[in-house]
Amino acid sequence: MWFLMRLLSPLLAVTVAFHFSYALALRHAAPVPNPLLANTALPQLARVTPDQVKPAVQSTLQVAEKSLTDLEQALSSKPKEDEGPVPCEQILPPLLELYDSYGKPWGLFTHLRSVRDSPQLRAIEDELRPAVVAFGQRLSQSKPIYSALARLNQSSSFASLTEAQQRAVRSELLDRKLGGVALEGAQAEEFNKLQRELSELSSNFSTNVLDAQAAWNMTLTSKDEVKGIPARALEGAADAARKAGHQKATAEDGPWLVSLDGTVLDPVLSYCENRELRETMFRASATVASSGPHDNSEVLKKILQIRQQNAELLGFSNYDELSLATKMASHDAVTKLLQEVKDAARPAAQKDDLELRDFARSGAEVDGQKLPALEDLQKWDHFFYSQRLLLARYAVDREALRVYFPFPAAIKGLQGLTHRLFGVTLEPVHGEVAAAAKWHADVELFQVARGKELMGYVMVDPFSRPGEKRAGGWMQQLVSREQRPSKQPRLPVAAVMTNFPQPQEGKPSLLSLEEVSTLFHEFGHAMQHVLTVQNESSVSGINGIEWDAVEVASQFMEYWVDYDRQTLFSMARHYETGEPLPEESYKKLLVAKNFRSGTGLLGQVYLATMDLRLHEGYKEGEDPDGIAKAVGREVLINPPLPEGRPLCSFSHIFDGGYAAGYYSYLWSQVLSADAFNAFDTAGNLTVTQALVNFGAQDSKGEDAVEKLGRRWASTVLADGGGRAPEKVFIDFLGRQPSAAALLHYSGLDLPGALV
Repeated sequence: MWFLMRLLSPLLAVTVAFHFSYALALRHAAPVPNPLLANTALPQLARVTPDQVKPAVQSTLQVAEKSLTDLEQALSSKPKEDEGPVPCEQILPPLLELYDSYGKPWGLFTHLRSVRDSPQLRAIEDELRPAVVAFGQRLSQSKPIYSALARLNQSSSFASLTEAQQRAVRSELLDRKLGGVALEGAQAEEFNKLQRELSELSSNFSTNVLDAQAAWNMTLTSKDEVKGIPARALEGAADAARKAGHQKATAEDGPWLVSLDGTVLDPVLSYCENRELRETMFRASATVASSGPHDNSEVLKKILQIRQQNAELLGFSNYDELSLATKMASHDAVTKLLQEVKDAARPAAQKDDLELRDFARSGAEVDGQKLPALEDLQKWDHFFYSQRLLLARYAVDREALRVYFPFPAAIKGLQGLTHRLFGVTLEPVHGEVAAAAKWHADVELFQVARGKELMGYVMVDPFSRPGEKRAGGWMQQLVSREQRPSKQPRLPVAAVMTNFPQPQEGKPSLLSLEEVSTLFHEFGHAMQHVLTVQNESSVSGINGIEWDAVEVASQFMEYWVDYDRQTLFSMARHYETGEPLPEESYKKLLVAKNFRSGTGLLGQVYLATMDLRLHEGYKEGEDPDGIAKAVGREVLINPPLPEGRPLCSFSHIFDGGYAAGYYSYLWSQVLSADAFNAFDTAGNLTVTQALVNFGAQDSKGEDAVEKLGRRWASTVLADGGGRAPEKVFIDFLGRQPSAAALLHYSGLDLPGALV
């Protein structure tokens, strides 16, 4: 079930590994009739047309069906009395090869659906999905394969396998147990029927979110309506208006087409002085996909119901229990973490709320602007007044800082940090090979090398394309590392997707600091994927890592944007003049680092708690929105909008890998903060130290940072899913993790450890 879920869901950061031959050098890679079947180092995504998808998927499924039958017969050929452990090389490699063979075209296709969506591609997915699901179920429920894996796991020869091979075998066994291999007769039929239905519902959920967001827009014609919205957002809104038929639309005079795309919604809520527009757009965003033709209300109820039914069929009390069977943390540890972070964050969040309400009532003058005095601060006012309070208290204007973070400079910052920490280079690749791999003109290709050794590739798709590309940021595995005896290694390929503002009128895309952090976050995933040394594809890179540890490498990278002066100044230069970020601005950023951090942490606790409550025993007829609202009243200082329907667009848990696992973000943050603290201490990087003496880091401190960086690369990044994450962490840090660092960096210091 779990590898089937990974295969079918384009939201997941992990897809099934694909098999590409490296017999030909990249420069000799030649086009083939169907690029989805190309035996090339890089997938040929620029060449894919919709009419090629169906024959590619169907032909590989036919081959996979025969290969599965042959494997089952080979494993069942011994007489019962002569049965002994099947050698690892007779079960694991052919099994992984089987995944590769049928997963390749389908995985590439679902990736294209997430970045280049169209009605034609949706229809193709609807037609092909039943056959893909059916084969996945047959594979996961193969009793000859399960028996062979079980005998290997119980044999004396199991101890002679590498740790990675042992984890791969045990992961396969768990996948099959959760995939229904032990079910018989009517129970098996019911389980499979529900799984097919669940696959379709999950796909429908994400499609409804995308369509609902694309369907909502407003055309504004008055300058008063858009007063305060940053120029770069107005440029985007005018461009959208031109594409909608208003040929003479300009950023200065309009008309402007605003939508729920994040590159428009966020600046409206944060900067628009038109309170009525803020309210309209906030309400629209809070009710996405909750009515009309794209309503997810019944879809999510059915998803919750099926998950509970399947959990019971597999012998679990609820879906929470089933999900945690694949995680690092126990239920008690998760509950303890959420409670203690809530206890630490709630007083700070209460203070945040009181300060914001007092500020809104004051009608203060900020940056020459007299603000309206509000007695009734509403949800749609929070972002606007928070930005003004930040400016009034710390003189930090996040929008004004964008000019120092053009997208190309952020890439250079990444190149510098990955070389400094991991000893690798990120070099752009151009020419015919790169052109053939790109699914859009915006995509950039980089090769990753350590010295003369090529490690793999990273593709970056940076800019927003509303209606075509899924929102948010994510990393997709396009090829996973694998090496077989006497063969060349298959090098990994990662794809990083973000939704930054499109470049406008000759200007580069200008990023906020939060967007820079998003880029570094997704590159953290990509580095773990590309710098792995594991030879088994099922545990290389992110594959095989317990889901609540999968965000560690990504969140770790964010800390370098937030807390390391050298990293920030390596990219913080004005896009026109080349002048570095003023020292005074940097000092202000440091002082404001934990602005409203209690509110942010409490929001994470709310989402994680809501997710767990929904999956702890959902019963048909229950009201999911009622559950969500009850959790909001319990956790948050300001409960969500009464008519809001956040679950209807909560794709992380309804079409992704975070169902009963959204807490993974906080769990991983504990580990990543603790790890960064080791660098912080050794290298003199902290905010406190920086405030005392800017640039005080000496060569000894830098040597320590480099040494720790290489150790991070050789443990966390290199080991991937080949070792248990708790062992990897202890290898790196030399002790059990503690939440003290997370609370410290959030400005919420408390004694003691939480995990």
